Amino acid sequence: MSVGLGKKHAGALHRLLRNHLLEATYNATWQDIHRAFELGRVERRRLVFTPRERDLLRKEAERRFGWDLIEPLPDQDRIQAATQAIDEKLAPQRPDDGFVLAKGTLPAPLPDVPDSCALRIALDQLDIEAITCVLVVENLDCFDQIHRFALPDNLHDALVLYRGHGAATRGTRQLLQRLPSAVPVVVFPDYDPAGLVIAATLPHANHLLVPQLTPELLAKGSREHFHRQHLQARHLDGSALGGWQAVWAEMKQAGVSIKQQHMLALDAPLHCIARA
Repeated sequence: MSVGLGKKHAGALHRLLRNHLLEATYNATWQDIHRAFELGRVERRRLVFTPRERDLLRKEAERRFGWDLIEPLPDQDRIQAATQAIDEKLAPQRPDDGFVLAKGTLPAPLPDVPDSCALRIALDQLDIEAITCVLVVENLDCFDQIHRFALPDNLHDALVLYRGHGAATRGTRQLLQRLPSAVPVVVFPDYDPAGLVIAATLPHANHLLVPQLTPELLAKGSREHFHRQHLQARHLDGSALGGWQAVWAEMKQAGVSIKQQHMLALDAPLHCIARA
């Protein structure tokens, strides 16, 4: 059975070859490499090579990746890496880097789009100085349906961004980092510890969009999901939340995770809480 090797494995091989090492800690990454190439021997949690085995490892890795891993890994995007490497994913730039998924009030010269549509936009095509307010939405289906939420009036002209997950988050973070400090950045997450951590860790996030808690909405909350987020809760207990501290206290008292989808289903009124 073929062992899948990726960028982290290539990086580990590069460090070993560049530094002319003959051993490495036998962690999960090196276990994968050992299974893939069947070179070296395990001694007390170390993978040890003879000089000849290391030379063979270099040749086999070059055949596998299409790149001599004693050299630095490609430093551009995947298209440029593909001109030399077999594995284009060695490139550090991912397809979502430098892009955002956006809707709402798009700065000129970008076109108006229907409520049911969004644009994937390169950051270089956004007039940063023309952006007056940003609303970042955690979940994709709620980003798609944001026009149906009971938003405060001051958000009707906001540029709406999908926060994204994994690599897609990087474009959103890059845009927020470029914004002038005076631009309001409103984060709309799930009402739970994980959602509050998202808001607290996004660059320049200064407002939080939260629901009005009603008995009907609280009844839709999940205590199980709330308690699963104990690591996020611990993080929040040690964080400087400013004006969001009251939100965290209220959230802990309620002890439930309320998803954005339930807020929309129950047409819950939403309001902004400033962090400062």
